[in-house]
Amino acid sequence: MITALDLRHPRSGDHPLTGRRVPDVDLKTGDSRRRVFELLRTARPVLLDLRGDTALAATAKGWANRVDLVEARSTAGHWPVWPVDDTPAPTALLIRPDGHVAWTAHAGATPEPAALRTALTAWFGPTTAD
Repeated sequence: MITALDLRHPRSGDHPLTGRRVPDVDLKTGDSRRRVFELLRTARPVLLDLRGDTALAATAKGWANRVDLVEARSTAGHWPVWPVDDTPAPTALLIRPDGHVAWTAHAGATPEPAALRTALTAWFGPTTAD
């Protein structure tokens, strides 16, 4: 396939979005609406917090010079996942600069800081403090 939408990178975790291209869904950030692909225009990784979890921000702090943290709310209850159909909107995602999902927290689940730290280290190196 020329578009490579069927490409799936090696994944750590069992969420259907992990390893796939992130869907370009609508998000609410503060008083405005944005789409996921708008967040990727800086060509930097994005940690998308869809729940306002302070533990995520604390975990990602060591990567602040390499990863953008964006707090938002999903406007849709389900996200399209090609070719699976759709999946409930996740709680949080770590999106690589190429738009593929490196880590996902399941819908309604409390994100595990250790799993996020592992993904951040694997994809973007050790923290600035390490």
